[in-house]
Amino acid sequence: MRRTRSLTACAVLLYALAVAIPPDAQATDPKRGRLGAGLAAIAEGQAPGGSIVTRVRDAEQEIAVSVELGEEPGTAIRGRLRNVGLDLRGSFRRTIEGYVLPGHLERLAAVPGVLAVRAIRTPITDAFVGQAPGIHGALPWQQALYTGRGVKIGILDTSFDGMAIRLGTELPSAVESICFAQIGIASTNLADCVTPGENHGTAVAESIIDMAPNVSLYVSNARSPADLATAITWMTSAGVRVINYSLVSTTLLDGMGDGTSPYSNSDYSLVDLAVAGGALFVAAAGNSGETSWMGPGADANANGWLDFAPGDESNNLVMNAGDQIGVAIRWATAASDYDLSIWKDGTKLAESAAYQSETGDPLELLEFTAPSAGTFGISIRYAGGPAAATMRLLVHGATTALTYRTTTGSLPAPADSRNPGMVTVGAVRYTTPSVIEPYSSRGPTLDGRIKPDLVAVDCVDTTVAAGFCGTSQAAPFASGAAALLLEADPTLAPATLATILKQRAVPTGTPVPNNDFGYGLLSLGPLPTPAPMAASFLSPPATGTAAGLLLGQPTVAIVDSGGHTVGTGPGATMSVALSLASNPTGASLACEGGNTRTAVAGLAAFTGCSVDLPGSWYTLRADVEGLTPATSAPFSVAAAGSPPPVSMTLTASTVTIGAAVSGTVAVPPSGAADGSVAVEWSADRRVWSPASTLLVGAIGTAPFTLSASTNRWLRARMVSTAGATEVSPGILVRVNAKAILRSSIPTGTAIRRTTKITLTETIRPVGAGIARGRARFDFYLRVGTSWVRKRIAYANADPATGKAVIGTTIAGYGSWWIRSRAEPTTTNGASVFTSGFKYLVR
Repeated sequence: MRRTRSLTACAVLLYALAVAIPPDAQATDPKRGRLGAGLAAIAEGQAPGGSIVTRVRDAEQEIAVSVELGEEPGTAIRGRLRNVGLDLRGSFRRTIEGYVLPGHLERLAAVPGVLAVRAIRTPITDAFVGQAPGIHGALPWQQALYTGRGVKIGILDTSFDGMAIRLGTELPSAVESICFAQIGIASTNLADCVTPGENHGTAVAESIIDMAPNVSLYVSNARSPADLATAITWMTSAGVRVINYSLVSTTLLDGMGDGTSPYSNSDYSLVDLAVAGGALFVAAAGNSGETSWMGPGADANANGWLDFAPGDESNNLVMNAGDQIGVAIRWATAASDYDLSIWKDGTKLAESAAYQSETGDPLELLEFTAPSAGTFGISIRYAGGPAAATMRLLVHGATTALTYRTTTGSLPAPADSRNPGMVTVGAVRYTTPSVIEPYSSRGPTLDGRIKPDLVAVDCVDTTVAAGFCGTSQAAPFASGAAALLLEADPTLAPATLATILKQRAVPTGTPVPNNDFGYGLLSLGPLPTPAPMAASFLSPPATGTAAGLLLGQPTVAIVDSGGHTVGTGPGATMSVALSLASNPTGASLACEGGNTRTAVAGLAAFTGCSVDLPGSWYTLRADVEGLTPATSAPFSVAAAGSPPPVSMTLTASTVTIGAAVSGTVAVPPSGAADGSVAVEWSADRRVWSPASTLLVGAIGTAPFTLSASTNRWLRARMVSTAGATEVSPGILVRVNAKAILRSSIPTGTAIRRTTKITLTETIRPVGAGIARGRARFDFYLRVGTSWVRKRIAYANADPATGKAVIGTTIAGYGSWWIRSRAEPTTTNGASVFTSGFKYLVR
């Protein structure tokens, strides 16, 4: 809508009277005074609404407020505030928080020492409401057993509905919480962190766990600055190293965009508190890329209304009936006074008109619900003082773009913080990670700094929401990545960790960094290079005949203090020397190419090894200079021409879960009578457990059949009556998972694009010691005579039931086919693809 000043005569008269009243005369109005945005109207009798926090006590509704004081609050000022009806709760710096009746607001603002009274509002969830670990390079880290174990992540969010029922499945079995059912009243009851129907914090938690499955979570729904400070202090005192903030300041624009604020309890102060406590602060960049405007406070025709473009004093927005938005304007100094209003068809529908010289706060803020569909105009009126050099406008919750918008400089607070221990994360869609989301807020900051710092993907499915879009999801992926880096190096300080995340990002856009992508796409990069500590036999030697090859050729791993193979760095290529440690016959060990190997990626594989004399109780020793040596399990060598002491063959080395593993163990006939024979299994070739005891026949062979639910190594072991042990070489059996797909809509059904489909894949096996399954869903569109894959979605399975669930819609028209499979894990191979479901989308 294009609004010139062709208003009704009444509106023109009201405007003329407003600009004619001198500032001192306006200041005498007790209903304006020191009451911040929205409170003057509430003091006059308007019902509080939107995001303003309230409570009901003694059948009366009270408003949560933050009282800004001229100095740190003492006993005297606290007493005066109580006397005018403030129920004191928390305090942070020069502010006191509490609840007050609307009728007492003016008395509260008039207390000596009070500079301003502002409403406390619920922080804004900035979302447009699988695939991330692979895109951001986390899969190799997870496969190397870096899962965030031992790292604590804090989540500051608005509500965690649905979290309790996901504990132990999509989320850890337990979380720590500090929850606020009311301002200033904290509990450890997770139910107090829940607003029914609001699950933004739960979706954030799921996204973190996708990247770092074994982190510990600390959550809070703190809303007021004092409660947020309490939650941050609680988290950092407990050792939280990363705090995720996928929210926007309650005032939308906490500062002018240069990382500073007029508030003593600003979001920037909370960032500083977290970083000072040792936590990296990860903030969503915001979703205001299309709903932000910044320009001069110009009034070309001097009629008192700011120009968004020459001759146009209205910035328009299309809304549907019932749409809710928050609108804020901010400028540099409270010496200037501006008012904010929303219009439709020449009628003013909402207004925020605080008097800045009294509140000391150059901010106007209003929340608006569209009464009908149509085009609504946002206007800014100059009400006194020097004209502002720069005006910022930000709209939250809009589903369409502003007519006049400036994508640059669209960061809300605290995304533009100056603290080097904070990372600001923008969003790119997982299907097009080289393209910035149009709504992702961008820099530069007002003082010229480049923001965001990096970008991560969004619109990845969670069990809470199909397609969790916005920088709200990008930020927790970065938080999870930070946890993996901290597991590898717990000494990293917040600023150092922030630097590493930026350095490892995949450069995107030009130049690098830039104000769309920052340093680029989040990436964990190469695996860490831990310090080598010891040698370890990954594949021990196993039997053989004199001067013949050992049936089990030894492989030695160079490992760190945690037992991880040192796959990168100088330690990965150290020299390993092999020798006979226990040698009862004076035999010699010889390996093809010599008894010394240079490790490759931390592994030294010896081939062609043999012992020249028969005997029992041989052991090998592996030496690496400067490290703890390793000694193998005992083995024996038979005389030349004799059969090996024990051997094993399998009919098949790959089976599907539920299928039997069968094979045969062979020992010399004399050996069968002299001791016991068993089949053993191992997950890592280091720890072996009995699987079956065999009765060997007269010819020295014994068949066996086993049921295997996970990948495992098998070997045969014979123990003589004298205690000598003989083992066969280990053989790897791969056990593929099984997947069964179910859909809420029968196959072959004609559906609409808006129809939601619930897909449930059940994965087997499940249970203790079995890695959590992960389902993959492939979406194919029929193009001509071919099926073309258009999308892949992932969902983690419930460890107890094996069920992985996603709810989704199919956006495009045509014939679609959805099939799935269970992805490979550390304990099982991938399943075959299911036959799937087909739909005609109209």
